[in-house]
Amino acid sequence: MTTRLPQTGLDLSLYFSRIGYDGNAKPTLACLKQLHRLHEQNIPFENLDVLLGKQISIEIPSIFEKLVTQKRGGYCFEQNTLFAAVLTAIGFEVSPMLARVRWMAPADAVTPLSHMILRVETEHGPQLADVGFGGVGLVEPIALDHRAPQHLDFEPRRIVHRDKHLVHQIKLGEEWADVYQFIPEAVAPIDLDIGNWFSFTHPKARFRNSLLVAQLKETGRIIIADTEFIERDWRGNATRTQIKSQAELQSILSEQYRLQLPKDAKLPLFAS
Repeated sequence: MTTRLPQTGLDLSLYFSRIGYDGNAKPTLACLKQLHRLHEQNIPFENLDVLLGKQISIEIPSIFEKLVTQKRGGYCFEQNTLFAAVLTAIGFEVSPMLARVRWMAPADAVTPLSHMILRVETEHGPQLADVGFGGVGLVEPIALDHRAPQHLDFEPRRIVHRDKHLVHQIKLGEEWADVYQFIPEAVAPIDLDIGNWFSFTHPKARFRNSLLVAQLKETGRIIIADTEFIERDWRGNATRTQIKSQAELQSILSEQYRLQLPKDAKLPLFAS
């Protein structure tokens, strides 16, 4: 089943300007790859509004206003809903799916269906697209093909079968680590609403308890994980800096991500 998301409130020209895309908008794998990478380089992953106690809308007009007009970022339900609407407007067939995050999770833990991903049909077969994972998210889409590793020049990835699921993995050093697992079937809009609602309301939801800001750069990634700023290159080398106050956090958000906290914002991570 292919789910076509509504495009009400979507302005492709403004979106293309936001991510710096000036090519032809055609439903091809080459176009998909370029849009995917540019989206991640220009729209940061962030959950600041969740920590500030705000509700997260995944209606297209609200997402477009926040991520494009206001030049903010967002988490998976915002990012991938916007990306799916853009792709659908271009002419791609897009199916939203839900995944269980396995990254850094205990092997025996059953995690919720709280991550939105996309199946995108192309002339080279179906692709897994995901512009909303954050720290180890996809740089470009990967084929929904479990036979061989992909992205060998940067962060090798693969998809493997496990217990009737597909598992997206990343290679770190010589080891493969799970990122998330999913069943490759489209979900209904109400399922996305429930996953999004869980993510910003449930007391045990990760984004209610942790700060994560991430953005793709030409040389690697920059990440804020709670009170640590991490600059990681494609070889896996990382520089870590402790963030000691909300003022220091705001400085990093502004200089590295071009994000601004509201003047009266007080994050629970810092006493000052």
